[in-house]
Parts: sequence; structure tokens; C-alpha cells
Amino acid sequence: MTVTTFSVITSILLCNVFFIVIALLRKRNSFIINFSLIPLILLIVSGIFRLIYFVEFPNAIVIESDKIFPAIMDIFNKQLFTVYNDISIHIHDLLIAVWFIGGIYNLLKYVHQSISLYHSVNAISGTHDPRIVSCMDEIIAKSYKNTKVKIIQSREITVPMITGYFKPVICLPDITFSDDELKNILIHEWTHYLNKDAWAKFSMYFLCSLFWWNPFVHLLRRELDHILEIQCDLSITSQMDEQRRISYLESILKVIREARNITVLHTTPMNCAALVSTNNTQKIEQRFNLVLEYNSSSKKQHKFHILLMCSMILLTFLASYKLVIQPVYSAPAQSQEEIFDINPENSYLILNENGTYSLYADGKYRCDIPNIDIEPFSLLPVK
Repeated sequence: MTVTTFSVITSILLCNVFFIVIALLRKRNSFIINFSLIPLILLIVSGIFRLIYFVEFPNAIVIESDKIFPAIMDIFNKQLFTVYNDISIHIHDLLIAVWFIGGIYNLLKYVHQSISLYHSVNAISGTHDPRIVSCMDEIIAKSYKNTKVKIIQSREITVPMITGYFKPVICLPDITFSDDELKNILIHEWTHYLNKDAWAKFSMYFLCSLFWWNPFVHLLRRELDHILEIQCDLSITSQMDEQRRISYLESILKVIREARNITVLHTTPMNCAALVSTNNTQKIEQRFNLVLEYNSSSKKQHKFHILLMCSMILLTFLASYKLVIQPVYSAPAQSQEEIFDINPENSYLILNENGTYSLYADGKYRCDIPNIDIEPFSLLPVK
């Protein structure tokens, strides 16, 4: 296994395909009803792993690019200027520096927002409303957890949400809820905590900080936020009858209406999982439709199909490591029309007396190379 520029680029391109497929499948209610959320979650894990584990395996199938990829590599390898001790700075050096600086900035921004949220939450005293405290105690007792939960209620809070990785804090807006509405809202936020959704969101935001320049990673973050909400809804309502499900949805609908009377719904803070975190009508409608249509027994009935779908996803994930995209270059002068592949398996270099290198590929002399500091020439053995 090796790590090359081409294996990194291949991983980025292929993981983007995974993320697009996730977004497309998530929109299909029939897919979730028939296969549950398990395949989508597996796709998310596979796509993220494909992004961060960018290795190239031996005997990988090379996807050759003789126009677009070579042109891009030529731009990346273009020298900008020379600094101390004749060190050359290329475009790819500048891009890597911008990538690094952007990543540090986003991580610091995340830490700053986390600290600000922590101080804001701790500045507000926990509620002593007996209805809220009693309802929460009942929910915790039924979940067989011995966790202390702080509940705050404030006019500054737009929608119910939960924050905290070890010490959960549930934030409620200053809205009058009935007993059933209060129970539905609190159990929703408590389920987020039980599912460790805060850790999933933290991992996703960390990934977004590192790959801040990739729009498909931010697409995945938005999809993951919505999938976590669907997962929470279905785990709560899967055992409810139709009347209880309608009551659950009416609680959410009340929060949406009240929130829009106060202000437009905003994106959920990074460290929070909210009851409603989007203005997207299609996503809200999907949550409602799935709660009404999803049957908990369907997961058991379609167990074989779910297993088959997950197997296909895993095979596709493993097969993706058999592919690598590499540029191919045309031979100069007399063999200009011939196209050949350059890789450590079929090519090598011979040092000439004048300091240049002769390139041999497939046992044939191809051309002289003045500089072998750039890929793919830097990867070739010198004889």
C-alpha cells in the first residue's frame, strides 16, 4: 500500500460519489421504508472512511486520463517563485498552505463556538418547573439511565435542543406546552443523547473543518443532520399507534409555528441537536410522512433485502480501492502519437552523465527528464 497524490485525488473524487448517492437515496421515502436507515448510515461511514484512508493498493486498475488530468497536474506543478536556498514554490505548495490555514481557522472557530455555547448555557439557571422536572425524571427512569440532566427555559431559545457530550443540557423555548407535548419534546431530545448524536455531529464538523473547501463534505453534513432527526423520530414513534404518532407530530408542528412567530428558523448550533433545525419544507414534510408511514415490522420483514443492500455497499466500497486515476503523457517527437502509462511497475529512470534522466516505460526508451522531483517521476526507481 502506498500513498500518492493520485491516490488522494482518487479518494476525494470517489467519496464525493458516495455523498451524492447518499443525498439522492435520502430523498426517497420508499427506500427508507423498505430498507430502513441502516444502508444510508453504512454509506456515510463508507464514504468518510474512503475520504480519510487514501491509500493505493498493489495491482490497482489505473483509470488513464490523457487530457484533463495532465493539464490539471501541469497547473499544480507550475513554479511560482524561488525562495531561500533556491527552494522552488509551486502552485500545489500554495494550495496546501491555504488548505492548512483554512483547516486551522475552522477548528479554532469550532472551539470558540463550543466555549461560547458552554458559557451561555451555564449562565442560565436550570428550571424548577415541577411539570418539566417530573416529566424528565420519568423519561430517564424508563431508559434505565442514571444521568443528571439540566433543563433550561429561556425566551432567547427558539426551538428545543440538547447540548453536552457528558453532561446533557436540554434547552426549551419559553412556550407553554401541554403534558403530552412536553413529553414528546423531552423524549426527542433525550433520544438524541442516548444515540450519541452529539458525537456524530462533532465528528462531522471536524471533518468539515479539515475539508472545508469540498462542497460535497458540507452536503454530507446537512444530510447527516437530517438523517439523525429521522432516526430519532422513527425510534420514538415506531411502537406508537396512529393517534400517538399524530400527537407527536403536532408537538413538532407547534414548535415550528411558534418559532416562525418569533424568528425564522436558523441552522442548529454546531454542538446541539434540535427538534427542528431547518426551514426546508421538503425535509420537514419527509419527517412527517415517514413517521406516519414507517412500520417497525417492515425492518424485520425486509431483513434479507437490508442485508443484501448492505453487502452491495460494502463490496462497492472495497472495489473502490481497486481504482486509481492517473495522468498519461504523450511521448515527444518521433513517438508523439503514442500514449503510455507511467508507474513504478512498468517504468524506471537511468541517470545520464549530464544530470538528466532517461525514462523507460514498458522496456522502451521514451524521453529524457530534466527534473524528477515531481510525480509521477519521483515515484520511479532509478537504475
